[in-house]
Amino acid sequence: MFHKMLIKEVEVKNGAVFVTDVHYKKEDEKFLNLLKNFIKNPPPQIFFLGDIFHLLLPFEFLYEYNKSAIELINELSAKTEIYYIYGNHDFCIDEFFPKINFADAFVDKKNSIYLSHGDLDTENLFYRLYSFFIRNRFTLNFLNFITFNFINNYLFKKLLNKKIKCNYHISNIQINKPFKHVIIGHYHNFKIINNVLILSSFYCSKNYYIIQIDKKINFKEINYGR
Repeated sequence: MFHKMLIKEVEVKNGAVFVTDVHYKKEDEKFLNLLKNFIKNPPPQIFFLGDIFHLLLPFEFLYEYNKSAIELINELSAKTEIYYIYGNHDFCIDEFFPKINFADAFVDKKNSIYLSHGDLDTENLFYRLYSFFIRNRFTLNFLNFITFNFINNYLFKKLLNKKIKCNYHISNIQINKPFKHVIIGHYHNFKIINNVLILSSFYCSKNYYIIQIDKKINFKEINYGR
């Protein structure tokens, strides 16, 4: 009884943009301005690698709280392909983004690329069991019902005020996937461990990435200003 990852195939295009771990909170102008710039100059593809929102679940309160960013992402989805990987802070949100392709992971077999948020690739059985229960709308609604709207009235507000860590220590990580390039977020700090590339959090670094596909695959780091 574990969360079965939803994995979809995609062909990553040269020049595609990768953004991870924005942890958007209401009126974060830096991220809103980045989205507006992408709307003016849309890249060929955008991959959001999870935790784009600090908290976004299928509840009206959270929709209203994140409305500015949701509307800009939907406007952007009319201009370019957007692929959104669920994070541990934003899942069960497909209904808010009708033109966006969602998955737990995307794979590009041609270029041997595996993309995920990174948390579900863990072998930690407790975390996988937790994910199985929490990542479905029935569970969320049931918990909200039996706690007399406690989730909406207290827990969401408490979670939205939770401090975001930027100093995760990563000494080792093992993701056993048969791909040359495993690209993840989740850990907030840029690091390369064997074939695993951990992209830095936009929240912490204000960086996003552009993939350059030639004979080799490289990621160009773009700093959007701290």
